[in-house]
Amino acid sequence: MDLQEKIRSLPDAPGVYLFKDARGDLLYIGKALSLRKRVQSYFTDRDFGYDAERLGAMLGQIADVEFLLTANELEALILESNLIKQRRPRYNIVLRDDKHYPFIRLNLKDPFPALQVSRRIKNDGALYFGPYVPAGTMWDLLALLNRTFPLRTCRNIAGRTLCLEYHLGRCLGPCEGLVTQAEYAEIVQKVRLVLEGKDQEVIQQLERQMHEAAERLQYERAAKLRNQIASLRHATENQRVISARGEDQDVFGLVQEGNELHIQLLVVRGGRLIGQDSFAFEAGTQPTSGHRPAPLRHAVRGGVGWVPPEGAGGVLGSLLAQYYLGARHIPKTILTSHLPAEVDLLASMLSARARHPVEIRVPERGPKARLVEMAVGNARALLAQSLTSTAARERALAEVQQALGLPRLPRRIECTDISNISGVLAVGSLVTFVDGQPRRQEYKRFRIRTVLGADDYAMVREVLGRRFGKKDWPLPDLLLIDGGRGQLNAGILAAKEAGLTDLPLASLAKEEELVFRPDAPEPIRLPDGSRGKHLLQQVRDETHRFALMYHRSLRGKSGLRSVLDEVPGIGARRKRLLLQRFGSLKRLRAASVEELRTVGGLPQRVAEAAHHLLSSAGEKPQPQMNTD
Repeated sequence: MDLQEKIRSLPDAPGVYLFKDARGDLLYIGKALSLRKRVQSYFTDRDFGYDAERLGAMLGQIADVEFLLTANELEALILESNLIKQRRPRYNIVLRDDKHYPFIRLNLKDPFPALQVSRRIKNDGALYFGPYVPAGTMWDLLALLNRTFPLRTCRNIAGRTLCLEYHLGRCLGPCEGLVTQAEYAEIVQKVRLVLEGKDQEVIQQLERQMHEAAERLQYERAAKLRNQIASLRHATENQRVISARGEDQDVFGLVQEGNELHIQLLVVRGGRLIGQDSFAFEAGTQPTSGHRPAPLRHAVRGGVGWVPPEGAGGVLGSLLAQYYLGARHIPKTILTSHLPAEVDLLASMLSARARHPVEIRVPERGPKARLVEMAVGNARALLAQSLTSTAARERALAEVQQALGLPRLPRRIECTDISNISGVLAVGSLVTFVDGQPRRQEYKRFRIRTVLGADDYAMVREVLGRRFGKKDWPLPDLLLIDGGRGQLNAGILAAKEAGLTDLPLASLAKEEELVFRPDAPEPIRLPDGSRGKHLLQQVRDETHRFALMYHRSLRGKSGLRSVLDEVPGIGARRKRLLLQRFGSLKRLRAASVEELRTVGGLPQRVAEAAHHLLSSAGEKPQPQMNTD
């Protein structure tokens, strides 16, 4: 049966259709109230409007169509979302990962409840708080709660004895019966209020208890309560109050520039902005057969795929359907900057999954509209720095060329950095970016051979001199150096010695992020948030990371005895005395700078260098690259 016959034989019923190419690879998954009418529309209605060229290219590859029937359109939407995430078709919007953000679980049925981390909500009667986006916000909150309120942290108190947490004052010892259930429940109630965002109520309770304790001359208890109040205030002062009514809301703001589209999610729980997330998509030219577009790397959680024919509404509809799959918490209100495609059907799906009514709306005025504007503003800021698409990287290269006055577009950028501790185990790195993307197979690393002591300028000159000596290596359009004017001057000397007087050089200094150029008396300040600045920072940071990785690997391989040999000022006699006075390598590694100075008899500068190297000598080596 050929393709047209298959299409004509499709049932006039709701379901999901799957387009495949001649090799059987999945191209696209869609849903329909009528499979036959929907699929036929692709081949009869050629006026696609939005991105017609892309859709036409996809249609030219379709060699087969399969389908799955469902009872209704709502079931088709759920099935479509699940299949997209599982099968990851080439032409669908697909979220890059499927991890669930964490919740904090508090089981009040336990006589002595403990805080637990859970990735899924279970119908077990326990309280779940979250989700926490990103996950780091949850760990910060748990650390605060454990410091402030002495709840147990062990999994089970049965058969346990008093542990270190008790002796540190961070547990009341329920395992030994040192606290009653009523006293423990009072602390649990305070923790619950904090998790519900009612920290001000807890602070007021603690302040009353502190004043009462002070009046009774219980100064030690009053001091503990004072410290708890200070911890809570410090932790919550950065949480922005969004709604006085304490609502739970997810807010999605979308912006688009050319083929690139960014979405910012703001997570509001209990009226407070507690987290955020971002998603990026690219609508590009048709890839070669069998090629999948590369994931968008810079977002916290990215997406990959092409923008569907429904445009922004189609992206939001597909994203929301996939984002809330599984046991993810779904708030009662979802605010969006654009109306998602088939919004009523999507709201029905989310309501059924959440087991409570879910409203999806585009607010036009008031606090909710301002909240959406905040999300859109954040998405626009991300888009302004984006280097995910080819067009964005081209703009970044053009910005760098104009700002630095380069003779040509810096398609090939090389960058060097030095890593050492007081001149010990000094190394250099050379990283290459081509068309705004890292070319890792061309990364190089250098062990400093000729420079003694902590002379970064001389080290830069040595590394670049050795690099320029490789006549078979292509020259860059821009050579970037991590550092300031001094590092740049060292690079200029190395280039002159190699006869490369016309090579474009620049250095990028940390802190103020100023760019120094040989022919510019004043440093260049690239606009904040610009793609050009973001690209140079990315190149510099990657170079620093690579140099640091190599330095750590050498420290890890050196061992303590050989590390001591690397420290200027420690010869065979001093090394022998150190080992005699400290008794073992383990004690020597644990020694402080002051102990190395007083007990070991080392000068201050030598003691500092030895301490840095000894304390990090056991670090695990990282994967290696070829060494020059």
